[in-house]
Amino acid sequence: MNKKEGIISALISILLGLLLIILKGDVIGIAITVLGAAVIVMAVIDFANRLINMGIIKAVAGVFIIVFGWLFINLALYILAAAIIAMGLMRMVNIHRFCPANLSLGNKVLLYIKPAVMIIAGACLLFNQGGTIAWVFIVTGVLLITEGALEIVGIIKDR
Repeated sequence: MNKKEGIISALISILLGLLLIILKGDVIGIAITVLGAAVIVMAVIDFANRLINMGIIKAVAGVFIIVFGWLFINLALYILAAAIIAMGLMRMVNIHRFCPANLSLGNKVLLYIKPAVMIIAGACLLFNQGGTIAWVFIVTGVLLITEGALEIVGIIKDR
């Protein structure tokens, strides 16, 4: 990647990070709406190309995505939360079952931290989807801004 492309990539990363921080959980709704609109535009193109059956299917799918998109997102988030909690619990059981007996208490506590964090994160997602998603987007936005800034600094240093 040349310097110009690197700077453009870094600026896009910073812009996307700012959008994630500013819009937080609204990003999902915007993405669902854009996806539904894109499918409807593809349907219009199919109608223009006289592909009536494909156009009808895409138009219905686009409207379905826009109208019912949040229902599926919420369902997917509940499933994800349950899976995260189940994975954390399974890891705790495995640690309890297979942990060497000669480990110190401090080492045992360290082994249990990751599954405990998984269970807490899953519970937060299960009971407070909006707040948890907002924090995930804020953290992701900060990471994207940091990545973009570091990329720009690296390009400037390579001059």
